[in-house]
Amino acid sequence: IRGFRIEPGEIAARLCEHAWVREAVVVARQDRAGDKHLVAYVVCGPEAGSDGDDGGALAGALRAHLGARLPDYMVPSAFVRLDGLPL
Repeated sequence: IRGFRIEPGEIAARLCEHAWVREAVVVARQDRAGDKHLVAYVVCGPEAGSDGDDGGALAGALRAHLGARLPDYMVPSAFVRLDGLPL
């Protein structure tokens, strides 16, 4: 993505190290303009609590967690909270 080699599995593994995250999947999504962005889908434990409508607190916490462990280009631009990962 943008000239960088991305390892989605490594990003998901770092997300799962966070106390609030039970499961995570990271994918590269392409927008209408053709630009690719990383999107993280996370399943949180009950300790994460309800995050309201926008999910800003959860996204901020996960972005800070990943930012301390990974290069900036490997931090997803969006975080989507799910009740469970689809099989």
